[in-house]
Amino acid sequence: MTKFYVRMTCRQCWRRFYTLILLLILLIFHFNYVNMAQSVYDLAPSSVAFIFLFSHRFTERIICYLQNRRTLFISTIIAMVCLFIPFFFSTAVTIGVLLFGAIFYPSRKVRERISFPNYHKKIMEQPREIRYFYYGWSD
Repeated sequence: MTKFYVRMTCRQCWRRFYTLILLLILLIFHFNYVNMAQSVYDLAPSSVAFIFLFSHRFTERIICYLQNRRTLFISTIIAMVCLFIPFFFSTAVTIGVLLFGAIFYPSRKVRERISFPNYHKKIMEQPREIRYFYYGWSD
């Protein structure tokens, strides 16, 4: 897991790949849900949020917003409530995938800190040190 932390923190292409994987998971889910759903209108709420995920910068902003502890908690409650409303099941899955993606995405603090050459060198020499800052979310 340490290798994953270091690569996600140090390389922009890894973070872009990670957001594309989240998008792919949601694309597959939406495709299957359209084939099984009785109405296409059930996908309307989740499709609005889903359209914004095609931009990496916007996806990164959403993930950084979800990494706030209070926002993460409220979004989890909203996703749980949406699971029990039949027309909002796809919205609950979309929120759930985004929450799962936000948990394993590097925090803004560690991404800003890695731009300093001294810290980057320290992480490359001792990669286990990144564990202490990877989940440095704002409160």
